[in-house]
Amino acid sequence: MTYKEAVEYLYGLVNYERVGFSYSDLKLSRMRELVNRLDNPQNDFPSILVAGTKGKGSTAYFLERIFRAWGWKCGFYTKPHLLTFRERIRLEGSLIPAQDLANLVEEIKPVVEGMRSSPWGRPTYFEVAVALAFLYFSRKKVDVAVIEVGLGGRLDATNVCEPQLTVITPISFDHTNVLGNTLSAIAQEKAGILRKGVKLVLSPQEKEARETILRKAGEKGSPVKETEKECRWQILSRGESGSLFSFSVKDWGESVSHLSLLGDHQVANFLTALLAAREWGLPFDQHKLEKALQDLYWPGRIQIISPEPLVVFDVAHNQASFSQLIKTLQDFWGVKKAVFLLGLLEKKDYKGITQELKGFASRVFLTLPLNPKAILPQIISPYLAGEGIEVEIVKDLFQARDLAFQFAQEEKLPLVVAGSFYLAPLFAHQLLLPQEEEENYVNSSRKN
Repeated sequence: MTYKEAVEYLYGLVNYERVGFSYSDLKLSRMRELVNRLDNPQNDFPSILVAGTKGKGSTAYFLERIFRAWGWKCGFYTKPHLLTFRERIRLEGSLIPAQDLANLVEEIKPVVEGMRSSPWGRPTYFEVAVALAFLYFSRKKVDVAVIEVGLGGRLDATNVCEPQLTVITPISFDHTNVLGNTLSAIAQEKAGILRKGVKLVLSPQEKEARETILRKAGEKGSPVKETEKECRWQILSRGESGSLFSFSVKDWGESVSHLSLLGDHQVANFLTALLAAREWGLPFDQHKLEKALQDLYWPGRIQIISPEPLVVFDVAHNQASFSQLIKTLQDFWGVKKAVFLLGLLEKKDYKGITQELKGFASRVFLTLPLNPKAILPQIISPYLAGEGIEVEIVKDLFQARDLAFQFAQEEKLPLVVAGSFYLAPLFAHQLLLPQEEEENYVNSSRKN
């Protein structure tokens, strides 16, 4: 099987015709059956599950960087990807090689197809992706794997593994049609990753979410270590190159460090990762800490595409993330007004996002992300216009980029591109590590 054939098969597992589903459809029985048929590769290595609404990808990335700096052979599973499926499965900082992925897909395909006649049916795209990561990490004999949880936690495919540590990052409203429309309901689903006797590292939370998680941890018998209680930090300066901050982690160490990822929230994410490292048993080491912070590259997170004129790309797609995005633009650049290029998927809180843009967006260009589940701009437009925001609809993604950039230049304002991971093809050349020739297929016809 070639890499192109492997990717075609994986994307063929996506069912875009399904307009809705019950969260109960995502029960773990099918995923457990799948890994059972693969001899449970998730049991072959120690793992850390990282769940949450905001910051879980960044926190997991920081933790992976810390493990590598401390000399551990670390696997890393993350989702979704920006441009290539290979981003989801990494070993020691490198994307899974194209042929390695193709070989694993060829191996797993008969098992996946063999489950068509089972009581659970054929596994989904997301379940197969997780199983591929487990197989890869098992074959490579990793010392530890950092696993980013997908939707929710309780019924997510990643939850078939038995972690030695769990992390929950800030919880906010997202996927409310599936997880519930209160912070408590969402927190309860995220807390499904907890295990009896397994420590939980908990990021700063809204009161309602924190109380729910602490209650669930008490019921489960999971010891909790909270970032806000165990760590202290202070932002010393902010700028286009990042943040200078001082910190201390109780009973571990203290330092002054520089973080190149932009936003005060990233400092909190990094401290959560350090606390997780302490709970894992890694000793404090200033030299290794500096190594972990060198050459950070986590694209799509308030990323500067162009410094002059200022163009920023961020994958924010709920109200809380847009609030943090705008705060960072204000704190780090002193931006008072900006032009936005916005594209969202179905079920995203465009009404809440509108409230964040009110008074800050000079004009919003609405477009269609490259995903069949993109929401039509005509649905969002009235809400923006109703708040006095100028709106222009340009359905073609690349034309929208060019028009938004031209307008921002004429108005001498920053351009902010946000709303979805599926806007990433706009900046394919700036976002990722050098692509292999085979990736041209993914860039041109990527579906998920």
